[in-house]
Amino acid sequence: MGKRNLDLNFSKKMARSRGMSLGAGFGMGLLGALALAVRFGWKNQLRRPLSEAISPPVFATRMLNTTSGEIVYHTSGTGEPLLFLHGVFPGASSFEWSKVYPHFAPHYQVLVPDLIGFGESQRPRIALSGASQAQSLAEFLRSTTGGKAVTLVASGLSANLALLFAARYPNQISRLILCTPLLALKGVSGARPFHRLSWFPRLARVVYHRQLSTEHVIKQWLLRSGFSIHDSSLEEAVSVLTSTAQQYGAEHAFLAQGSRAFWRNLSSKLTSLHLPIALLSNKNSERLTNELIGALRPYATRFSINEMETESFLPPLTDPELTLAALRQELEQGV
Repeated sequence: MGKRNLDLNFSKKMARSRGMSLGAGFGMGLLGALALAVRFGWKNQLRRPLSEAISPPVFATRMLNTTSGEIVYHTSGTGEPLLFLHGVFPGASSFEWSKVYPHFAPHYQVLVPDLIGFGESQRPRIALSGASQAQSLAEFLRSTTGGKAVTLVASGLSANLALLFAARYPNQISRLILCTPLLALKGVSGARPFHRLSWFPRLARVVYHRQLSTEHVIKQWLLRSGFSIHDSSLEEAVSVLTSTAQQYGAEHAFLAQGSRAFWRNLSSKLTSLHLPIALLSNKNSERLTNELIGALRPYATRFSINEMETESFLPPLTDPELTLAALRQELEQGV
């Protein structure tokens, strides 16, 4: 692993209908089910069994209500709060960090939530805005950390949420660590695989259910993201992501946050961030181009880039040892 620190100071700111063949009795039952869904669907989203591998057994799984919805999270340990945020992809959840975060419990208060709309957390039909997600995180941290500032570790597209959160709630953050971030600053967006789906919302939901959330497509995506076909943990990852992606209402948050429009105005909502920011990049990364680094400069008064010896886009799952070492180095040395 090679590391190059760049301390920068800047002055600027970062069935159709199936016809009448349905029997009257079935039709009435369907109407009843729809009525119940409308009445109770927001507070009591349906949940199918998820793989036990979604969280290490030594961690407690808890729920916390915020004004934007219910958050399910995993926690263990005491000390400085250390918060892990998963990325945005079909089946995304705290499982992404499950091979890494248990190692920090002896020295930190580890907090690993499923963002609202993902995993086991509440999945509202109308996806939360970035500001609402940030507000829910602020409420979550006020309830779990006793007011202590946290180190926030985020991956992929959630790096943008981390930046927004740090800008809106600077007193709640001590530093940011962004792992293979997909930044969306000043028109630069990493949401390329899925963002065009947002142009056709109804079609997007069909594509999600019939394709993106299926076991075959998720497996192929994991292989493209850095898993080897011979990796012993591949089938576990496929099982967890597929079961999570097929949860009731799981498509709403993914389709929203995976769109370019969701992050379009992020730059205008950021201010100069005076806390340390570390970028953990995969080797030969296309995500941290000069254009992306240049877009970050007006908002980060100082940041570092740590290149990990992996080409994976999901290093917490494919290369947990490398990710763990990079995180430990950042936490021990700072920026």
